Amino acid sequence: VFSLASFLDDIANNKPTAADEYDLYFVPIVNVDGYFQSWKSGYRFLRTNVNGVDLNRNWPTPFVNPEILTIYINETYPGPNAFSEPETAGINAWFETKRDEIQGFLDIHTYGGLILYPYGDNNQTIGGGVDEKYQVLGRGLQSAMGEYKPEPSYTLYLSYGTFIDYVFREFKKPALTIEIFGRTFNVSASTIPARGLEAYKGINQFAKEVAVFNGGDVKPIKTSCGD
Repeated sequence: VFSLASFLDDIANNKPTAADEYDLYFVPIVNVDGYFQSWKSGYRFLRTNVNGVDLNRNWPTPFVNPEILTIYINETYPGPNAFSEPETAGINAWFETKRDEIQGFLDIHTYGGLILYPYGDNNQTIGGGVDEKYQVLGRGLQSAMGEYKPEPSYTLYLSYGTFIDYVFREFKKPALTIEIFGRTFNVSASTIPARGLEAYKGINQFAKEVAVFNGGDVKPIKTSCGD
């Protein structure tokens, strides 16, 4: 939300942002009912929706997810099948209406200070020069964001049915997960400006480099928040 507000501030003040070149679509909270339940119950570490499904495991994958047979108390339970949850099904339906427009995807999580790129459901290279493109893209965001480490998702751990794996396979556009820097999921509100600024810079840098990844010319976008 801080990053979104930063874009709005810059637009209002006629400062250059990624919004000059692209339409930016933000989904501030995907897991709305789970977020509400985490406050209602007092258990702020809840990561599933109220159906007990980890929404970042509920996307299609060509691999068999060994956790699909686990019980609901597993925090990475993927659901009975891909798109079983209205959150993922609804977002994907909207993506289909924008298939010819969307140039890239960012999924922002906490925590770890990482820039993750496909794949998470296997440890094989993508091939065709795409791995090298992701390395360049990751280093670009690292240069803008500071102490963030770019790496393939599987090096963290194998994860099936994740957002970035699905959208990259389906829409053939660059997709990254940014794990915001930190040591825990719940941090002091005093860290919001610093972490929000890092995310803002990462979004701008992603927009700058996405054209190169997709085979076009670099976009001369500057970051101005905090200047």
